[in-house]
Amino acid sequence: MKNQIQGLNIVGYTEGMFGIGEATRLNINAAKRLDIPLNLINYEKVKQNSNYQYSFNYAINLVQLSLKDLESFIAIIDPNIFKNKYSILFLVWESEYLAPELVENLNLFNEIWTPSEYCKNIFQKTYNSPIIIVPHPVEVHLNSLPNQNINHFFDDNKFSFLFIFSYHSSVERKNPFFLIEAFKTAFGDSDTVELVIKTVGAKQHKKQKQRLEECISKNIKVHDMELDKNSVNHLINNCDAYVSMHHSEGFGLTLAEAMSLGKPTVATNYSGNTEFMNKNNSFLIDYKLSYIENPDNNFCHKTLWSNPLFDSAIEKLRSIYDNSDLRIEKAFNAKIFIKEKLSFHSIGTIMKDRLNYLYINFDKLVTNQNQNTHLINQLQSSKIENAQLRREIRRMKKNVIIRFIIILKKLTRKLKGKH
Repeated sequence: MKNQIQGLNIVGYTEGMFGIGEATRLNINAAKRLDIPLNLINYEKVKQNSNYQYSFNYAINLVQLSLKDLESFIAIIDPNIFKNKYSILFLVWESEYLAPELVENLNLFNEIWTPSEYCKNIFQKTYNSPIIIVPHPVEVHLNSLPNQNINHFFDDNKFSFLFIFSYHSSVERKNPFFLIEAFKTAFGDSDTVELVIKTVGAKQHKKQKQRLEECISKNIKVHDMELDKNSVNHLINNCDAYVSMHHSEGFGLTLAEAMSLGKPTVATNYSGNTEFMNKNNSFLIDYKLSYIENPDNNFCHKTLWSNPLFDSAIEKLRSIYDNSDLRIEKAFNAKIFIKEKLSFHSIGTIMKDRLNYLYINFDKLVTNQNQNTHLINQLQSSKIENAQLRREIRRMKKNVIIRFIIILKKLTRKLKGKH
C-alpha cells in the first residue's frame, strides 16, 4: 500500500476522565511523539449522539475499549470501520479466566494490542491472530496547581504510604482491606507513619465505602474525591512510598507513575506490573494463586488471580519504612528504568514499527474484507434485534407485575368488604 498515508484511526474514550480514557490518551501522545498521523473518534459521542459525524481516514484502526464495551460497540459503530481496513483492538484484562461471552467478538479484529505479557498469555487462550505487546507509556509532568490544594492529604511529620484506586475498577481486585490489615499489623498505632488511601466513585458504592471507613484507624485516612490528572500526579509526588496489594493488574499504571517520580514502590509480585517492577527497583510481595473470594459485577466465581501473602506484605512495608538506603536505591533504579523503557518515544517506536509492517504487507494481510463487512452488518442487525427483544421482555415483565399488583389490591378490597 505504497500510496497510502500511514496513519491511524483511534476509536475510544479520547476525553474520558477514567482509566481507559487516560490509557487511550497515553497511546495518542506516544503516536504523536513519532509523528504518526491520527484521526481521533470519540466513542462516548458515538454512543450518545446519533448525529455525531466521524469517518475512517486511514486504512488501519485502533479501537481502545473494555471487553464489556464490545457488545454495544459492534451494534452501533459504522460497519465501514471493517471495510477494506485492518482493525486492531487494544485490550487489558485482570484474571487468568476469561468468560466465553466476553470473547465472542474478538475475532472480528485482525489483531490485539495489549500492555503486558500477562495479558497476552490470557488472550492467547481464545484468540489465534497476532497479539502485540504495547506497554502503556509513562511520562509524568508536574504542572502548577492553581485551583486545587492537595497538601491536606499528608501529615508532614509522618512517613506517608499512598494507595489510589477507583471503586469502579473492582474493590475486590484492588484489595484495600488486605492492605489496611497488613498496615495495622506492621505499624499498629504508630505516630510516625500513615496510610493514605485516595478513592473515587464512592457515591455509587456506598456499602464498600462504609466497610472501608469502618476499617480505618488514627493513622489511616481515606479521601474520596475527583481530581484532575495533574493533581493526582502531585499527590503521588508528595507521598513517601506508593503501595498496592492487588490481586491482579493488567499493567499497573499508578505504580509505574510513582516509579517514574522516584517513589519507592511496594506491590504484589504478580501480573502486569512485574514487567516493569523487579527486585532491583521495587519491594515485591510474595503470593499464591487462588480463586476469587467475593465475586462482583466485574469478575465471576471462576476468576483466578493472586493472593498476596500476609507475612510477606508486612515484611515489605517494614523494609521500605526502616531501610532508607535501600528505598532510595530502589527508587533511583525505578526512575531510570521507567524513563528508558516506557517513554513516549519508546512506546511510540513500537507502534510506528508495527504500523510500518502492516502498511507494507497490507494487501496480503487484509483479505475477504467485503465478506467480513457483510457479516458485521448481519451481526449488528441481530444485536440490535436482540436488544429490542430484551427491552420488550422487560416491559412485559413489568406489565405482568403491575397486573398482579392490581389483582391483589382488588382481592384485598373484597376481603375487607366482607368483614
